[in-house]
Amino acid sequence: MNLAKRIARHTRITANAYHAKPQPNFLVLFINSICNMKCEHCFYWTSLNQRDDMSKDEIFELSRSLGKLENLNLSGGEPFLRKEFAEICLQFVRHNGVRQIYVPTNGFFTDRTVAAVNGVLEEKELDLFVVEISLDGMPEFHDNFRVAKHAFQKAMETYEALVEIQKRDPRLRIHSISTATNVNMGEIKKLTTYLYERCPNMDHHNLAIIRGDRKNPDLAGPLMKDYVELYSYIRRLWAPREENRYGAIVEPMLQWGKVETLKQKRQVVPCKAGRLSAVVYANGDVSLCEIHKPVGNLRQKPFQEIWRSEEAQQLRKSISRKECYCTTEVFLWPSIVFQPASLAQAMVGGKVWEKAKPLSDDERLPVQMDENKMPLSPNGNEARIELPQINLAATEEN
Repeated sequence: MNLAKRIARHTRITANAYHAKPQPNFLVLFINSICNMKCEHCFYWTSLNQRDDMSKDEIFELSRSLGKLENLNLSGGEPFLRKEFAEICLQFVRHNGVRQIYVPTNGFFTDRTVAAVNGVLEEKELDLFVVEISLDGMPEFHDNFRVAKHAFQKAMETYEALVEIQKRDPRLRIHSISTATNVNMGEIKKLTTYLYERCPNMDHHNLAIIRGDRKNPDLAGPLMKDYVELYSYIRRLWAPREENRYGAIVEPMLQWGKVETLKQKRQVVPCKAGRLSAVVYANGDVSLCEIHKPVGNLRQKPFQEIWRSEEAQQLRKSISRKECYCTTEVFLWPSIVFQPASLAQAMVGGKVWEKAKPLSDDERLPVQMDENKMPLSPNGNEARIELPQINLAATEEN
């Protein structure tokens, strides 16, 4: 995308953030609820493996009810278990003008993933397709945490298969994502070092923070200082690959926003969820974001009626009054980027002008695959990240 088109796009989305009747530019679509794992940190676990997922036709109808979308963020379940994965993506590209698609995956189903990615990349109008392989630590920890034998090995096999696709189509980018908790900070440090050395075609490792009504209620957020130190390590480690990555300049702003939000326990960045972004769950529930209850269901009312409803309007006002806060990246980054004052604040806070200093060999953690156990974060009086409450329960009428 040339500079003129980027400026026009940015201006258009920024205007929508303040429009009296906004329409979503970014859609989070739970493409299915089917999953083969039982991850300890899953916030969607009570809704997994249901029999009420929307049909392909229902999802196509959703697409037809929406206008132009910038990004499609797919979730699940395990998204690549959806047999019509490619068809659904192509519908949103062709009808809604989607140019970027992001998909987190556990990487277990290599053949299904390859078939789906190849199918989507047949569409020449798509600019970017990002596969984010979700990993929680080194092999033994990861497999146990996800209650799935050979999960780590399968993820590496999927990575290798994706590399072959990327060789002929550079629009495919391969990322990894890890969720920080009180039990895996040491594991993630070893993991990120391993991935950097093992996966040269992987150009980003995202560090998220546990959220929501997780499956294991004993899991908590990490110590704040541990999180900050781990992000600094990851940023410096991956600095050589981040130089040319699309969106790399946003990463330090995003991490600054997350840390400040949790330190201050409030919206440091005014949230534009429900204005710039929308969420549609696998059963047709519609929400303005993932922290609040749905405001309607597509099997009862069309999207635009739900989006303009009194319930949705009241929730937007509540969000605007900063009566909630969270660190969910998919809502935080557009709130930063498409609000001029927030963008300037985050650029200063994230010190975007400072290049990360690459790690020296002495600073890089040595990794051996047979050493998979790490101690938990220490207890004590240090500040632990306190997590905002997230309620995914459907409304009574749904």
